[in-house]
Amino acid sequence: MYHVLSIMYKNFKICLIMIFIIHTTFYMLHATYAPTAHAQTMSNKDYIIKMQDFNTISGTTTNTNYKVKSTAGELSPVVSEGVNFKVRTRFENLPSALPFSISLSSDIIYYGVLSPTNPVIRTVDLEINSLSAYGYSVLAFENNALKNDKAFIPDTTCDNGECSTENAAEWINTLTYGFGYRCDNVTGGDCDSSFVKINFYKHFPDIHNNDDPQSIMAGIGSNNKETRISYKVNISGTQAQGIYSNIITYIAVPNF
Repeated sequence: MYHVLSIMYKNFKICLIMIFIIHTTFYMLHATYAPTAHAQTMSNKDYIIKMQDFNTISGTTTNTNYKVKSTAGELSPVVSEGVNFKVRTRFENLPSALPFSISLSSDIIYYGVLSPTNPVIRTVDLEINSLSAYGYSVLAFENNALKNDKAFIPDTTCDNGECSTENAAEWINTLTYGFGYRCDNVTGGDCDSSFVKINFYKHFPDIHNNDDPQSIMAGIGSNNKETRISYKVNISGTQAQGIYSNIITYIAVPNF
């Protein structure tokens, strides 16, 4: 008799960078007070300030039913860096502490009793709320393969033997064994593009084997995103009986 269990953790990792956001980008060679000027380049013997662009339109339009913030003029995002500053243009001034969260529909996946050559698929919904305007990604990894004290179920390599932590491949053959996953979009389109084809799977990076966590979804925008993670496990007739388990960890990383 085989009992298989996956336990999932959701972690938050907030990466904050001190970024000064203004409507124009400048390079400052020597800090000093500048006289009033109305030009895209200003200089004297102590400093040079070069303006890359001006916002042609900016402001807030409101009525009783809506509120619209607009900024126009910069053709593409630009980040300018110096010895002691970093300036980012094009993006609207946004609070640096926007609420950001990740949630799972279940923290435990129970596969029940497995029988050889009869794959079992279980799903969990993963939702990202209040996205950072600058984007985000979700990384995932396992602590080890599904295992007990005496045996383990290997991570799948799919039907062609080539799927991995980075590359997805088709897995439909009931004689292909192991444990793997795929990502399907429920709202939005942030699942990794390698899952576009149906029945394409990867396996989770194994921290026990020093694998690096891999991104399973990433995107940009302010709308909430939801994906469905499918876990698949299939065993051979020679798999040792027992209770198998592992831990899957998800890390949501907002960009700032």
